[in-house]
Amino acid sequence: MSDQKVYLLLTDTGSVLTRIIKLFTQKKYNHVSLAFDEALADTFSFGRKKANNPFIGGFIHEDVTSDFYSQSKCAVYSLTVSEEQAAVMRGYVASFEKDNEKYHYNLMGLLPALFNMEWDRKNYYFCSHFVSTVLAEGKVLQANKPVTLMRPTDILEALPFVLLYEGKLFQFNELSMSAVEQAPIIEAEKMIASLEMDSADLLFPDNFLPVPVL
Repeated sequence: MSDQKVYLLLTDTGSVLTRIIKLFTQKKYNHVSLAFDEALADTFSFGRKKANNPFIGGFIHEDVTSDFYSQSKCAVYSLTVSEEQAAVMRGYVASFEKDNEKYHYNLMGLLPALFNMEWDRKNYYFCSHFVSTVLAEGKVLQANKPVTLMRPTDILEALPFVLLYEGKLFQFNELSMSAVEQAPIIEAEKMIASLEMDSADLLFPDNFLPVPVL
């Protein structure tokens, strides 16, 4: 079975809640999401469901190209996992997608967590709690403290993540789009470069004569 990659997206949206959390953590990034593709099209977390309302939150399939996220400062990391681990984590996240209305953002449990006090409420998560739970479910993360108390930087420090990018999220999106658009061209160039004249000649009989263009 081949290895695969998952991606960690850390962001600083500059929202009021983010600034409050930063006062306690003194960390650059305080929101974390888990993605299953390098372009971050399949990115999941717990956060606000509406950009203009921080009090309505829950499980979200994040649109990193939206106005709310695109201007955020961010860091993107990759982690190599087994195909089996990736499949387990995808399946686990799919169960959240299927019943997303029953899951809520654990706003009440956020403050105790900042003081390392656990308040585990059924079907309530905040971002780092959710990401830690998914990684633990896939047997990728063996946390040295309860997943309800994990912070974004704890996840980063617990596993051998590799930094891919740091800067504005919209610039990462532009780089990703450019890479997607260039991929077919690059593959075609590789195929052409790999063809040798000798092998190409074998495709035609010795007496082959091209039809002249009139």
